[in-house]
Amino acid sequence: MAQDPDDARRFDDIVARLHHEDPGFTSAFQEEPHRKPGRTRMLIGIGFCLVALGMLAFGGVKGAVLAVLPWLVGMACVLKGQG
Repeated sequence: MAQDPDDARRFDDIVARLHHEDPGFTSAFQEEPHRKPGRTRMLIGIGFCLVALGMLAFGGVKGAVLAVLPWLVGMACVLKGQG
């Protein structure tokens, strides 16, 4: 069934008037592009894990002990970023 051009124009006028009167109401119906949630957090987590690997590789025994903290923080960020 074809739509009447006058109906489409009247509908657009009504929507424009509603948006002018109450922008908050009509903005709830407009879709905005969303980024993937947690992408930044996951990248930060990967960075922490790489720091931990660097500490493990170049820090000797002391680096291995201290690498536990950034590794745990990094894994927590990666897991939160994915979920």
